[in-house]
Amino acid sequence: MKKIVYFLTFLFLFSSYFMDLAFSECSPLTPCCCQEHPGGAEKCFTQGLCCGYGDEQFWDPVSCFKFDMWVEPRSTMFTVGRKTNVNLYIHNLGIYPDNYNLTYNITSGNSALIKVDIAGFDYVKDVGPKEIRVVYPAITILESGATGNIFFNATSEGDNRKQNNATLTILPSDFPLSLPEFDFFSLFVIVVLSGIIYVYNKMRSLK
Repeated sequence: MKKIVYFLTFLFLFSSYFMDLAFSECSPLTPCCCQEHPGGAEKCFTQGLCCGYGDEQFWDPVSCFKFDMWVEPRSTMFTVGRKTNVNLYIHNLGIYPDNYNLTYNITSGNSALIKVDIAGFDYVKDVGPKEIRVVYPAITILESGATGNIFFNATSEGDNRKQNNATLTILPSDFPLSLPEFDFFSLFVIVVLSGIIYVYNKMRSLK
């Protein structure tokens, strides 16, 4: 039993040591020493953090987690009634893998006429260092001429103080729901009704 306790204690201390190596907070009481910047000279610091692994740690004054986010297109028109995907990019600029919580808010326009679907994209998982991940929120407008701004926000799970955002502007549009977007049954009904109207008008003209 004692051997198991000793082993678990050793394992805890061993893991704690390597966690400190990978993510060391600096303070006047416990200064930390690492490269001033990647590839730079090693110095000791009393504030900030040492980020990285082993001998490749470097200092950052704020956080070891960084990322950028943007949406493409930044502004566009939408066809009424059609669910359209936009590209939302998250670029992990840090040296650790990270997860991101994604939310949105319609900041202008009539929110009742704008539907945003981020199902499956509200939690962006395992984005590696320097990786760019793209997700595809779906936008639907319910009335021609609907306009507004959709504000997307992402929060780093590694450091929830780190947030970023991107805004999509919906431009006014008169695009109706086009024929190719109807399903087969709807097209069949339109063709049949058109044929009935044509035959009816033809018979009336012969009288």
